[in-house]
Amino acid sequence: MKAHNSMQAETLNSGEEKKEGKFKIFRESLGVFLFNFGELLAGSLAVFFISLVLTRPWVIMIYPLVLGVRGAVNGVLSGRLSTGLHVKLIEPSLRKNTRYYYSILASIYTLSLISSLTIGATAFILSSTFYGTSITEFSLIIFSCIVIKAIALLVTAPFTSFLGFFAFRKGLDPDVIVYPISSMVADIWATIAYISTLSLAFSFGQIGNILLYVIGFSFIFTVFYLTYKFRAHAEYWKTLREAAFSVLVVGFIEAIGGLFLSRVKVQIERSPGILLIYPALMATTGSAGAIFGSISTTKLVLGMTEPKFWGIKNELSDLTQIGASSFIMYLIYSLIAFAKEGSFIAFSIPLLCFLIIFPAMTIIVFSMAILTFVKGLDPDNFVIPFETALTDTLLTLTLTSLIMMFYLA
Repeated sequence: MKAHNSMQAETLNSGEEKKEGKFKIFRESLGVFLFNFGELLAGSLAVFFISLVLTRPWVIMIYPLVLGVRGAVNGVLSGRLSTGLHVKLIEPSLRKNTRYYYSILASIYTLSLISSLTIGATAFILSSTFYGTSITEFSLIIFSCIVIKAIALLVTAPFTSFLGFFAFRKGLDPDVIVYPISSMVADIWATIAYISTLSLAFSFGQIGNILLYVIGFSFIFTVFYLTYKFRAHAEYWKTLREAAFSVLVVGFIEAIGGLFLSRVKVQIERSPGILLIYPALMATTGSAGAIFGSISTTKLVLGMTEPKFWGIKNELSDLTQIGASSFIMYLIYSLIAFAKEGSFIAFSIPLLCFLIIFPAMTIIVFSMAILTFVKGLDPDNFVIPFETALTDTLLTLTLTSLIMMFYLA
């Protein structure tokens, strides 16, 4: 299925090369995780515009949804791109590519609109239920979510594609490289889109609101046009059938995290150090899960791991290396939070999150890999999106629970 990974597997299994590749996953994972320092820019933007982020309860509520669902949609594109390149269904070029590639790209736009509507509707229901948000804000919430996704896609889709093509041409492993790096860039740009959209909604009066709706309707029209253009392409509908369910479920799962985050907005305002590293924590956890999930599904396809939960014993070496590189990053983030606030609590919370989340991520990812493999589904449409949503939400729940435990004690 994945020729590049087959070669890698053979290399790792050969007695001559095994020693050389002993810490290969640790080195590659840590190298990729270092890109997550860019997530601090996303966190810095959120902190700098904290008064805008905390304007309404639903505004802070949709932030993890924007990052998480964006990650799920980008995860689908990353997974399909990597696999398509390996099996020659996609050419490593932005121009004059295959119909298969353009069908998937079109489906990503449609998935983004579906996820926007899901995020907006979910945020309104939760916000009205817990904070009494008026029905008059419903359209503002919906179109804010649509515009955030529209602006984000301007950069994320081309960048993810280019990164996949570049990695493939250079002989790098797209399973390890593409999602983590593209996720970092996408989170930064999604945060810029988030802040820009909120500025249109709240800082530029009627003109800003009109522009918000113009961009929103333009994106809706674009999606309808793409649906009409690719209506006869089986791959377009296949991606939608399988991935739309993932994205919808991801939206509901991330909503739980968003609700919890909105409940500690007062503590976030007082102690912005956690908000500063929040996107980086999400990205590192999601990237670790994506790497482990991609390696696990490849080994299942190659017959190197049995499709049973006890087969995880064959993954212990990989897990140890991924865990060690993840812990190093969490330790650095803890130090950054400490430097921002000068509080031992701010230092401790990220490390406690790691100790809780990494074992849970391991179980979630491997279970998803086995389930999709046994059911004959395309793991690229399921494993990364679900893993990202579940681990992001678990991170947010753990983070907010620890904030309440330590700051409200």
